[in-house]
Amino acid sequence: MVKTNLDNGMNVWRTPEKLALVTGVDNVGKPHIITVGWIMRVSFSPPIFAVAINNSRYLHQCINETNEFNIAIPGAPLAEAVLGCGERNPQREDRFAKYGLKTGKGEYVKSPIITNAEANFECMVIGSIPAGDHTVFLGKVMETWVSEKPDQNLMIVGDQAGYQVLMEKSPYKLGIIKD
Repeated sequence: MVKTNLDNGMNVWRTPEKLALVTGVDNVGKPHIITVGWIMRVSFSPPIFAVAINNSRYLHQCINETNEFNIAIPGAPLAEAVLGCGERNPQREDRFAKYGLKTGKGEYVKSPIITNAEANFECMVIGSIPAGDHTVFLGKVMETWVSEKPDQNLMIVGDQAGYQVLMEKSPYKLGIIKD
């Protein structure tokens, strides 16, 4: 072991990293979406996910106001949408239409499910934790949806062997596990 700086340590830890699209609605019901990498399951019973959202993102405000969100797990065909939805969106353009994200209604939340994703988890906020420039929202899974024709999950990958890079936009490489 060699002592190093945080960036060097993060470069080792960062890839591969699972990705998700998180949807929400504002207080008038307009849907919004962002890409997140900081997501994890935190409980089996009841099923709970934690997702970290930057405090400056509009979706953060939406989740605070509505106490709900949806987590969509993207597959390889959604690489362009994942990169695009990860960028700031000050004009709040319709990213669903721009990136060909097909939406559907969930059963428990107003936040849209992404029907061309691999899986969706409708979540109701049961708590939140301030964490520096982010808030960690704890969402109890109310309903789960999966694709009828599953593809491989899309993730942030590095240059390690075993991954196929599908799309790259500095500093991110999106890819899948090689068959």
